[in-house]
Amino acid sequence: MNPVPQVPFERLTALSMVVDQQLRERSQQTRATVFSLCIEAIAFGREGLTTEVGTRARSAAHLLLELSCPELDDDALTELSHACERAAAGH
Repeated sequence: MNPVPQVPFERLTALSMVVDQQLRERSQQTRATVFSLCIEAIAFGREGLTTEVGTRARSAAHLLLELSCPELDDDALTELSHACERAAAGH
């Protein structure tokens, strides 16, 4: 069993806002895909040690997004991966 509680709705809402802000020129399908990948990265991050949750989520998000959405620029990748870190770790 994972000792980390579920991600609060407010953090997911904040993540969704970052996705929309970073991808406002992209299609709804692209934004949904990116949001889904971020959720997967957060879930992955929260499976490990509680002291590494944020780092694992940020790294996973960066890798997933870079591989799945190569058209994203470095600033968007950074902002999105940091948003995943905040959502996973509770910052």
